[in-house]
Amino acid sequence: MPISHRSKVLAPLVSSCLLASSAQAQVARTHEVSVVLDPLTVEGRFTATPTYRVEDLYSGTKTVTPRRDVPQQVDVVPQEVLRDTAATRVERALDYVPGVGKQNDFGAQNLALYAVRGFATQDIFLNGFNIARGYNGAPDTQNVQSIEVLKGPSGALYGRSDPGGTVNILTKQPVALPFVEMGTLFGSFGTARTTLDAGGPVSEDGSVLYRFNGALARQDSFRDHVDGDRVLAAPVVRWQISPDTALTVEAQYLRNRQTFDRGTVAVNNRLGLVPRSRFFGEPGDDSVSESGLVQLRLEHAFNTDWHLRVAGHVNTGSLTGLQTGATGLLDDGRTLLREFRRHDFTWGVAIAQAELVGRFDTGPFAHTLLLGLEHERTNSTETLLRSTPRLDPFALDLFNPVYGQPKPPFTRSYSASENVGNTAVYLQDQIALSPEWKLLLGNRTDFYNQTFRDKVGGERTEQDRTGFSPRAGLVYQPLSFLSLYGNVAASFRPNTGFDSAARPFAPETGFGYEVGVKLDLLAGLSVTGAAFHIEKENVLTTDPKDFFFQIAAGAVRSQGFDLSVVGQVTPEFRVIGGYAFIDAAVTRDEVLRVGSPLLNIPRHSGSLLGVYEVQSGDWKGFGIGGGVRAVGARLGDSGNERFRLPGYVLADALIYYRYENLRVGLNVDNIFDTTYYERSYNAFWVGVGEPRRVTISMTARF
Repeated sequence: MPISHRSKVLAPLVSSCLLASSAQAQVARTHEVSVVLDPLTVEGRFTATPTYRVEDLYSGTKTVTPRRDVPQQVDVVPQEVLRDTAATRVERALDYVPGVGKQNDFGAQNLALYAVRGFATQDIFLNGFNIARGYNGAPDTQNVQSIEVLKGPSGALYGRSDPGGTVNILTKQPVALPFVEMGTLFGSFGTARTTLDAGGPVSEDGSVLYRFNGALARQDSFRDHVDGDRVLAAPVVRWQISPDTALTVEAQYLRNRQTFDRGTVAVNNRLGLVPRSRFFGEPGDDSVSESGLVQLRLEHAFNTDWHLRVAGHVNTGSLTGLQTGATGLLDDGRTLLREFRRHDFTWGVAIAQAELVGRFDTGPFAHTLLLGLEHERTNSTETLLRSTPRLDPFALDLFNPVYGQPKPPFTRSYSASENVGNTAVYLQDQIALSPEWKLLLGNRTDFYNQTFRDKVGGERTEQDRTGFSPRAGLVYQPLSFLSLYGNVAASFRPNTGFDSAARPFAPETGFGYEVGVKLDLLAGLSVTGAAFHIEKENVLTTDPKDFFFQIAAGAVRSQGFDLSVVGQVTPEFRVIGGYAFIDAAVTRDEVLRVGSPLLNIPRHSGSLLGVYEVQSGDWKGFGIGGGVRAVGARLGDSGNERFRLPGYVLADALIYYRYENLRVGLNVDNIFDTTYYERSYNAFWVGVGEPRRVTISMTARF
């Protein structure tokens, strides 16, 4: 199923301004008689007081379920957290989710890898559809309503995925109350950003509603010669066709330009020998990620108990540009060898879903049944031209860099295409055994086909796999504010490529279980604690018989516990944060030492953000808050256990004032200007954390 490339990214978006879609609208529905929604409960509750309160979840079951009834840890980042922290990227918002760490960000070019409960993943969903197929730009927060992070295997609902966890972004939806909100943000490192959020009725009878979010941003960097800009346009339209039927179509266009920057270099495993601002690429080596997507959802209520959802998702895009990256260091400890590359990646994704949700009783048991069918087609091409450092070093002096050297010739090339087809059926039953006991059973079966073609080597491989992803969970609620739960689940993810005998790799498989407790306290404070154990098999590792190839023979394990808190301590005081202890290690490998830790995974990490807002009197609307983020030491290079990133503790502060339709805020991140390193791929690609950042923001709503 061919899908257009970069030249056609904009085509579906022109017409889609009249359409829009999202799974978020389901979050507003509980047991309504028809599909008609009160728009103030969909997304548009413009409450007098901001809140972090979390009552219902969607992502953990694909049905609207009270948080305490879900037998899984699901951490939620409400929209107000994004506003309080002045977060412009989703990655920043995840800083206050325990057990979520930063992995490779591919030189700040596209969606970053995250680690959830010790395992790296790129499984990021937008309204239940995977947007990690391809090289979409890092998600913007402007059109985000909330972020839900599912801990542990989630393949029973979302298909092929990593067992550590899954991130699902829920977007803003149309509202009946007309409004326009304009915002501006500026701050350190040449940051400047303008945003627009508008919504309301299109038709006189209110049956057609719209929402539009847009952002224009420009940002330099504390890193020398590094800058970027982005454009976001995200329209949504919802048509209430009848009291029982609604159509929503949503579109998004995102263009992101960014200088390719792999970070700093560790000299003989030592960091800090060069200024944290020093850049080791080439000025002007920019990459442009451009993508467009359209999501459609048709909802129909047959009666009060049975509902049908039919949804579609189309995403096309490209990532093109130049990059210069370090490959090694000479024995003199200062001459850095570099490789020059040109990349041209394109992709196209089409996914269709149909889900039937029904509620019924069998004797004393109440059921909420979910039956789903999904089909996906994904096509991608990758072309990469490379220089050869041993022939043309393209060297740079670490301590006295001179840029602008003649670019070395391209002497190597890589070109490949991948075609994926996947059909899945999934079934889930949430069973209320009694007021205290609730059981969840589910399974997803994926029928996966992949054709991979190496155009340069002339190799072609094809694989057909069938993957099963079952799960079971049990909740016991002895008190109205207390839930005890446990779950067990499995995951499945095909490996791409082939071994030395041109055979496709066996798929990765994951298995995990957890036990936990959920508490609802005070004025709306949600607390969750969980202990977990997760294993992953058939991890790709170097073939000991031929180091130019890999084999699916590795195994890793992660275990530990995490504690999360989000909500209102009092009506005035809101908090979000938590703590995670993670013991993640290699359990089988042909090259790596058994017991060696996994890349970028600290044993200890935690964060806490608290905000207090005055509710009455002369100071009403005045808010002040602060946060702390702590990350322990961790491995910085999988092949070199001597290289470790040091731990760090960062402090943040914020202050704002809300008066009628105006909000003005000041944020200071990394107050004490701590030098830290947030991620690493190896000793030559180390991500440097930002110095002290000051941000001023202002929004006005009309």
